Amino acid sequence: MSQESQSAFKVGGRIEDPYFIDRPDAQDVLLRDARALSQSHVVIAPRRFGKTALLQRVCTELSSEMLAAYVNCLPLHRPELFHDRIVEAVLDAFERRRGRTRRLLATWKDVLKRPVIGALERLEEVGGSLQSVGSVRLKFRTQEADADELLRAALDFPERFAEEQGESILLALDELQALTALGDGVFARFKSVMDTQRRVVYLFSGSSLALLSDVFAREGKSPLYQMVGRTFLGELERGLVSDFVKRRLQTVHRVAITEAALARFLDSVGGIPYYVQKLGLLLEHRLQLRGLETLEEADVDDAFGGLLDELDLDFQERWTTRFSDQQQAILLALAEGAATSSEIAERAATAPENLTYNLKKLLGTMVLRKDEGRYRVTDRVFAAWLARL
Repeated sequence: MSQESQSAFKVGGRIEDPYFIDRPDAQDVLLRDARALSQSHVVIAPRRFGKTALLQRVCTELSSEMLAAYVNCLPLHRPELFHDRIVEAVLDAFERRRGRTRRLLATWKDVLKRPVIGALERLEEVGGSLQSVGSVRLKFRTQEADADELLRAALDFPERFAEEQGESILLALDELQALTALGDGVFARFKSVMDTQRRVVYLFSGSSLALLSDVFAREGKSPLYQMVGRTFLGELERGLVSDFVKRRLQTVHRVAITEAALARFLDSVGGIPYYVQKLGLLLEHRLQLRGLETLEEADVDDAFGGLLDELDLDFQERWTTRFSDQQQAILLALAEGAATSSEIAERAATAPENLTYNLKKLLGTMVLRKDEGRYRVTDRVFAAWLARL
């Protein structure tokens, strides 16, 4: 059965055609600068706004032109994990572009499993940059090399390997904020290698505005200041989402959605990619169970209620573990209609100046955004859940 006949929408996993919703302007800039090796970029967006899908899309688009390696940084909380994943991602990209004739990825995985003596012998057979980076990894295993040497070897490897193979490399590092677990100096190490690399371009992403500001935006303080372009992802344009939803429903199920229902869909989840797919999938379940030929406003309302129910445990855990009492009071005030700092303070029964720290904190983690002096919850589905409390 073809992918088209299975589902109109997709939640989780790699989001590719026909499920990917284009961001033409951002994609064009990222692709152009990566091809030319002219500038690295950082993509900044809240959770569920499509950072990962965009990074993977760029890697897919470039995989026939250069070595495009995608790395999720979330699990890389120890230096050896970071080191091994960088090497593996580059070798995997090499095999996908060149084929498996040299089987370097299999060799690398074999080295990691062998005792030190056997691993050194295997590396000598391969030689070059893989022998060099593998030797440091083995020294780290025997405590002859420290974490700093290991991280440096990992960051040096892409450039050396690219030069050996006559290639250029895009290294896409998703959820960059997770690398703070590797120590305060990790981003300074990036600067030291980026200053000398000529064949490697980076595509970073993250969901902590405060951290990314510290790393990229503070003159004289940020280690990567003025070394990357910055791309902020907001919600997808309503027109793109509208066209996508109508096209997928019609293509897969030959089902229409009324303009009023589509407007309700867009008002409910906006252009947040994860929720667009999730609400679409719940609507798809509804039409399949009931044999509907047209989706109405009531169908969208019911599906959106189901979406909030399904996310209740996720949001409840986030609510109880991530927010202080005052932050909860701020969020509840916003859910009740407050927008300015004075309105929030009135509902929270405190002075506006007492809210400054926590408002700044919520802005830094992109839970809130501020436009022309008015605050709102960035994630509109989370905001709808708050309104139910």
